[in-house]
Amino acid sequence: MLGSPIKVTTLFPGYIRSEMNERVAQRVRFIVDTEPGVRAMVAAIEREPAEAIVPAWPWRALAPAIRHLPLSIVRKLG
Repeated sequence: MLGSPIKVTTLFPGYIRSEMNERVAQRVRFIVDTEPGVRAMVAAIEREPAEAIVPAWPWRALAPAIRHLPLSIVRKLG
C-alpha cells in the first residue's frame, strides 16, 4: 500500500464502557465512558498514525512497563 492514498491505523484500545462489557463482574480500572472513548478513537484515526493507544491516559504511560512486567502484575492493572 506504499504510495497509495490508503492509510491504516492500528488501534490499541483500553477499557471503553460498552454493551459488551456492561456485565463484567470485576471492577475495571481506567475504564472510560463510551462517548469519550469513541471520540479518542476517531481523533486517532483522523491523525493517521500507524499505531494509536486509545484512550491515551493511562495506557501510553504504562505501555513501556507493561511490556516488561510479569503477567501476574499486568493482570492487576486491568
